Amino acid sequence: MTRKDHPPIRPFIIICTVVLIIIVGSFALFNWLSSSTSGPASTIPSNDNHLNRYAILKPATVPSKTIECELQLSYDSNGNPFPLQCSNGDLNVLAWNSLAALEPVVMKLGYSPSKAQVISAICTDGNVADLDSTPAISAPLETSVYQISALYYGWNFNINPSSILSNGSCK
Repeated sequence: MTRKDHPPIRPFIIICTVVLIIIVGSFALFNWLSSSTSGPASTIPSNDNHLNRYAILKPATVPSKTIECELQLSYDSNGNPFPLQCSNGDLNVLAWNSLAALEPVVMKLGYSPSKAQVISAICTDGNVADLDSTPAISAPLETSVYQISALYYGWNFNINPSSILSNGSCK
């Protein structure tokens, strides 16, 4: 065969091939970068449904400072949901939502309340029934509300809601 017998390579075939290589390469690079930046998600135990995000959970108005996960809840005899955290220490969204249904003031305080503001909110939650006849939150439930709120907002107060509600501090 001579050179005349072969059809000439058309420029559009070359351009299409180059574009296809660029698209496939970009997709592969994006997937590689996404998987390499997910960090701790690859070390999460398989029984924890790790969400790997910092969502704003109601009634909060700012994002969680702790990574969130979902782990099936159990309830103790007081109706207290557990676990509040997944096995790796992340915030259990299902527990947050369960406690948020009680409409506690503590869960609305944000990143930087004073210790006095937290104690005041604990007293409000534990001692005041809402106008819609919602009962006051029990001391065990308020302890869980405080603990999950501290995890969500990154608080480091040394507060025991049960003792605050039982020792007459809320007058």
